[in-house]
Amino acid sequence: MAQCTSTHESMVNAFDLLTIEIILILVVSNILHFFLQRLGQPSIISQILAGIIVGRTVLLSRTKFSESSGNIVDYFSDVVLQARVVFMFVIGLEVDVMYLRQNIRRACSIALASISACMVLSLAASPLLYARLSSDGASRTLFIVTIGLFLSNSASPVLVCIATDLKLVSSKIGKLAISSAVLNDLTAVVAFFLYSLQLRRSYSAVLSKGIPGKMLDLLVWVILVGLAMLLMKWLVKILNARNRKKRYISNVEVGCVLIVVGGITFFMEFVGYDNKTMSFLLGLAFPRKGPTARTILEKLMFSVHSIILPLYFSGVFVNYDLNVLVGKADGKMIGIAFLVSVLSMAGKVIGTVAVTRFIFKTRLRESVVLGILLNAKGYMDIMFLSVGIRYKLWGFDTAVVLMFTIIINTFIACPVARLIVAWERRAYRYNPQSLEHLGPDNQLCVLACVHGQREVPAMLTLCTLCAGNGWSLIAVYLLHLLELTQKYAVDLMSNQKSLNNSSWENDGDDLRQVSLAADSFSQDSGLFIKQLTVLSSYRTMNEDIYMGAEEVRACLVLLPFHKEQRYDRRMVCRKDEKRQLNLKVLQHAPCTIGILVDRPVGSGMSIGMYSTTASLRSTAQTSTANTDPETPATVTSSGHVHQIVAIFFGGPDDREAASLLARIAPHKSVNATLVRFLPNSSEDTLSKNWSSRCMSEFALITERDIQLERDEQFLTAYHHRYVASGIVTYAERQVSSGPETVTALSSMAGMYSLFIVGKGGPHLSTPMMAGIRDWEECPELGPIGDLLASDDFMDSGSVLIMQQHKVPTNRSRIDDVILR
Repeated sequence: MAQCTSTHESMVNAFDLLTIEIILILVVSNILHFFLQRLGQPSIISQILAGIIVGRTVLLSRTKFSESSGNIVDYFSDVVLQARVVFMFVIGLEVDVMYLRQNIRRACSIALASISACMVLSLAASPLLYARLSSDGASRTLFIVTIGLFLSNSASPVLVCIATDLKLVSSKIGKLAISSAVLNDLTAVVAFFLYSLQLRRSYSAVLSKGIPGKMLDLLVWVILVGLAMLLMKWLVKILNARNRKKRYISNVEVGCVLIVVGGITFFMEFVGYDNKTMSFLLGLAFPRKGPTARTILEKLMFSVHSIILPLYFSGVFVNYDLNVLVGKADGKMIGIAFLVSVLSMAGKVIGTVAVTRFIFKTRLRESVVLGILLNAKGYMDIMFLSVGIRYKLWGFDTAVVLMFTIIINTFIACPVARLIVAWERRAYRYNPQSLEHLGPDNQLCVLACVHGQREVPAMLTLCTLCAGNGWSLIAVYLLHLLELTQKYAVDLMSNQKSLNNSSWENDGDDLRQVSLAADSFSQDSGLFIKQLTVLSSYRTMNEDIYMGAEEVRACLVLLPFHKEQRYDRRMVCRKDEKRQLNLKVLQHAPCTIGILVDRPVGSGMSIGMYSTTASLRSTAQTSTANTDPETPATVTSSGHVHQIVAIFFGGPDDREAASLLARIAPHKSVNATLVRFLPNSSEDTLSKNWSSRCMSEFALITERDIQLERDEQFLTAYHHRYVASGIVTYAERQVSSGPETVTALSSMAGMYSLFIVGKGGPHLSTPMMAGIRDWEECPELGPIGDLLASDDFMDSGSVLIMQQHKVPTNRSRIDDVILR
């Protein structure tokens, strides 16, 4: 009885000490981060230092806690093990799978090159490292392989945290670094798996027979991983079907998902496999569409970054006592630690630069930043150290030395990358290209803004058409603009009731309706849509749009027109604040802007959505050959065909409209036409004579001549690539006055479901536009856009007005060179 009481008291005491340990880590890491973030250090540095301070290096070695340090560390390791499962699941869920698929060749090349370079350097330095770090009688071959794996690994979780702090997650180099690190991590996992099989001596008789047994074990692992992924996808499919008309799933269903993830990872660990890899792969294979993924991310994000992340990185260093480095052979071991760090960084930078610079033609400094980011170390390196200790390749003191190299690499990676990014701040800042200069083969990032459910169909249909012949060419972000009214303010003050699941059950809720429409469209069409929400007043909503465009690095922002079409085909303005918002965004445009005037009653974009998605769904059901989500299904002949025309008068905005038409034209459900309006020769001469009467018109004539030359160059290349190949139909209209222009445009009424026009340009001062501006009701649309959007002129066919983003001038480029 006394023994049971003593055991119970020891367990209670250990639990109390464990609680104190966790609280100390969270408090110390936050205090350190408060000061270190002013020095440019990421949060992971503070968490590593917290683990060193609270661990055996300081607190558990020099205080009264040291008497129970063994029990505390063991219990804390179990807590970190469970936290690691959730953390790796969230990391896998946050990986941009679409980008990874698009850049698999480049990411694989970078990962393999950096691994190969680290292996070569470890082989070159092996005589010195083997003499200083190995145990007596250790196998030289196994030692070299283990050190090579230790140097070549890149920790994707650590890199995600560093890229987030550097604000590079949405940039091209950040996505490429994360993708390369993920593939590097997966390669290290497979290598560790095969390497562990080679080192095991007490393995079963079947698997100890050599290569066939090891391959059988690998095959079993692959089968179990495949079954686990299928189970997860099946579960998510059921939950999405149960909550099809909801934005979020319930807390009980979230708990069920986490229980399934925990159960699968526990089973994999029970049968002898790594649970960290399994949880990461489950997150990687988790379906991104529907309310389940949205809820899981929002529920876990705060707890992961506030609690699990500090415990994960601190727990790595709690168990190691860095005091053994003090006085070790007059600092020679510390010198070896720095040598290993230099070898690791040199291998990553050399391998990355060799591939990105000479094969993919990337800028040198971007290649160096990428290599430094890939030098981040993490938990897999700790596992390699544990293998070395277990199989007597080196002792515990050597493991501490190598652990010190992990700290050095992590401390160096972020400040050096931050320094280069600050040095190249103009290269890494948000500086979008216009569609004219972006090129049709580069990915188009679209930020589609909506005020309510009514605008969702037309916006998403337009985004789907912009994908052209493949989903890989577009990334769509749907930004829901919500006005911060008194009702929402009261709800937010009352424990944010407007964001709870209960409020989504109200059928009149705008948030729920927009989310439902986007989810339904995504499931029917196959287009992956990332939903964002902004809650602010119309006075400051334009700033939220700027921030959203910068965060996702959008090249095109789509705004809805402030007027809506009624059932009698008349356009009415429900709220004038929407027009003021559009004017502000156009005035300080962060990128190319498009204003969509939708006419759902007639032949507008909204009408075509349902038939287009229905044909996509029916084709997907009947076709089993095409299962790639990046390849859009072929639209059958019975599907709706959009007749889309771009009106070209000349100037940068019209070139932007023609460039967007070029992206839309390859879509299977589009017939694209480019109509160019040309002045008569006599009218052109009259225009020049009329303009030259006034000296103030000289600059305008010069600018017009420059734009005319650019128009001819643009149309020549356009005709060669799109018109000659039959992708776009080309036509010309010659007019000599404003009334003739209006007559020509009116003859096109009812023929097209979408008109794409530019906002303005040099042609506005020509006689063929004379008098048209006198009829303008909405100058922000430009004279042609305002004319086509007027219900007095035509009542069918949507209109998209484009305003090109002004690219940096030569003067800004000179300033850029001076700053460098």
